[in-house]
Amino acid sequence: MSSTPRIAISLGASFMGYATHAGFMARLHALGVRPVAVAGSSAGAITAGLYAAGVDQETIKQAVLGRRLYLSFASHTRWIWHQLVDVFKHRHPGFFNPHGAVAFFESLVGLRDIESLVNPRLMIALSDLEGAETLFPGQGPLARAMAASACVPMIFSPLEFGGRACTDGGVAHEIPIDPWFHDADIDHIIMHRITRPCGRPPRLIPARMLSAVAASHETMSRQILADRLELARLHGKKITLVSTVHPRPSPLFPGRLKTGYALGEAAAQKLFDETLSKLL
Repeated sequence: MSSTPRIAISLGASFMGYATHAGFMARLHALGVRPVAVAGSSAGAITAGLYAAGVDQETIKQAVLGRRLYLSFASHTRWIWHQLVDVFKHRHPGFFNPHGAVAFFESLVGLRDIESLVNPRLMIALSDLEGAETLFPGQGPLARAMAASACVPMIFSPLEFGGRACTDGGVAHEIPIDPWFHDADIDHIIMHRITRPCGRPPRLIPARMLSAVAASHETMSRQILADRLELARLHGKKITLVSTVHPRPSPLFPGRLKTGYALGEAAAQKLFDETLSKLL
C-alpha cells in the first residue's frame, strides 16, 4: 500500500441529485483531491461521467444547474403516441423517451467511450430488469451509459446499452462499490449519499402511494448499504460514508439545484477538514 491512500469516490442515486454531487466533487477537486476512480448510479452516474471525462468544473456547474439537463430526458417524447406504443414495445415501459438526454450528454463529453477514461477510471451501474441483473460496463458509449443509469423505471423508458434494455443503476446499487472490493489499486472508498429530510406526507392519494414505494426502497437500500460496508471492510478497504441532506429538487422547484450544489460543497469541505487533510 502506498503512503498516500489511493482514493475512489462513489456517488449515489438520487432523483435530480446530480447538482449536489457536482458541488461535492468540485470542492474536493479545488482542495487537490484526485481520485483514481469514480463511480455512480443514476444522478451519481451523471456527475461521475462528467468528472471522469475531464469536463471543467465551471462547465459542469452550469450544466447541472441549468434546465436543459432535466428537460432533455423528455425532449424527444412524442406525447400520447409514446405513452401508448411504449406499453407494448417494452416489458418495463416508461412515460418519457430519454433519448434526448443522450444527445445532451454527448454535447458535453463528446463521443467518448468508457474505456478511454483512465485518470480517473469510471464505473457506472446499470440495471437490466429483464435479466434481473446489475451491469458495470467497462466499455461502450459514455453518454448513453450516463443517460441509461438515470432512467428511473416507470418514469423513463429503458435505453439500449450493449444489446440490453437498461435502466436506473440505483435499483440494486444505490452507491456502487462492489467491483472495487477486489481492486488492489484502491485503498480508501468515499461514498457520497443524498438523503431527504422527513416532512409532511403528500396530500394526494397517488402521491402517497409513490411515497410508500420510495420509503420501501429506502429501507431496502439502507440494509444493503450496511451489508456492503461490512463487505468492504472485510476486503481491507477503508470506507468513509458522507451523507448530504436536502429537499428533493424537481422541475417545479429548480432553485433547489443551486441549494443542493452549495450543500454538496459544504459536505466536501467538512470531509476534507475532518478526514482527508490528515491523509493527503
